[in-house]
Amino acid sequence: MPIRFRWTSKEYMPIALMLFGACGIFQVLFIFLAQFILGVGNYIVVILIPVGTTIALFFGVVIIFESFVQVEKRKKMRSQFQKTRQGLSKFRTILYFPIIRPIIIVFPVFAIIFFSTYGISLIFLDNVIAFLIAENLAVLISLLIANIIEKKYARINRY
Repeated sequence: MPIRFRWTSKEYMPIALMLFGACGIFQVLFIFLAQFILGVGNYIVVILIPVGTTIALFFGVVIIFESFVQVEKRKKMRSQFQKTRQGLSKFRTILYFPIIRPIIIVFPVFAIIFFSTYGISLIFLDNVIAFLIAENLAVLISLLIANIIEKKYARINRY
């Protein structure tokens, strides 16, 4: 049975806002990149597409966050009576923090797919269309990877 978060409750709203804020800051970097470095001059493309991308990335991060929480809860229920393990290093503690892990997975995947798609499509198309294609394809692949992590790692089946 998958865990269902009520993201509007007072317990989970700060987590949701942190994840959404991280996705928004990440997209602000891509807006800056598109506007000043890549030379995309169309303001509608530079503003509206990253807003939709922010929402889609937030959804992918939330999917992975729920999957990791599901697995951690399952592990905790199975290992209630085992001895506690030694503490991890500071770096591993930061990496395994439940809010950071989904962001560390989704953002590099998005960036790699974006730059590779932008580079390939820039050969054949102008920079505005290349930016549109790269941004949309990177979001779609990020959501697919989040869905795969949910299905394979957490073994959650949503109906």
